[in-house]
Amino acid sequence: MTNREIKRRIVSVKETVKITKAMYAISVAKMTKARGAIVSAEAYKHACEEMIRSVAVSASVKDPYFTERGARAGFLVIAGDKGLCGDYNTKVFERAMRAIEEKTEKYIFTVGSVTREAFHKAGIAVDIEFLNSAESPSPETAESLMSDVLYLFESDMLDEVYVVFTEVKGNASEVVLKKLLPIPVEEGEKTLIEPGAFELLPRAVGTYLSSFIYYALISSSLAENLARVKAMSQATDNGEKMIAALTAKFNRLRQEGITRDLQDARMSDN
Repeated sequence: MTNREIKRRIVSVKETVKITKAMYAISVAKMTKARGAIVSAEAYKHACEEMIRSVAVSASVKDPYFTERGARAGFLVIAGDKGLCGDYNTKVFERAMRAIEEKTEKYIFTVGSVTREAFHKAGIAVDIEFLNSAESPSPETAESLMSDVLYLFESDMLDEVYVVFTEVKGNASEVVLKKLLPIPVEEGEKTLIEPGAFELLPRAVGTYLSSFIYYALISSSLAENLARVKAMSQATDNGEKMIAALTAKFNRLRQEGITRDLQDARMSDN
């Protein structure tokens, strides 16, 4: 490699490092925002979980929201709209595939274009796609997802619904498979409710599902940006090491060239 080629390579790597630093800064800002949002989202989810437990029907009432009835499964898979975040999207897809392969009949919802493309490459049809929703999670998106899921369940087109998303604990993340419907309620937690209150049950179920889906969206966004922060930090470090190595090589070759020129000049003088 000549000095000119090394110089061009240094310029190229420096431009790449500028990009990775910018992406790092953006991801840190988004991660900070998600960390703030997840506190309230998790608190609301816990409150809704307590609420749904308190209105769970008695064992004598076979309500579809709480009763196992078949194996037609729906999967809500939440990942990212972009790459450059390590193996974040790959882990979500692989966990979803393990669960999906266990089911004969399945209905797939995806949040994030990367996961949608992964399913397409695997030859698996995606039934409903939510694009550009992973980067900026909102209660409106959660409500829309909940409406689609609940409609299919209440229309007896699905027997059970799962969500695949990523949870963050400290600076570590884990892909989670959570059953949304039928709602798992232990026998000891079931309580009797007044007959007139049954008309409020669909609304209570919808609120519970929305709260959990919104939490899953926020948690996944936090995990994605945490993964991108780590990936961009590593990419920046690698780029700077490469620049240092190329610069050292450039200086060495330049010095060798100067030494040769001096030697040639001395030989000419002699």
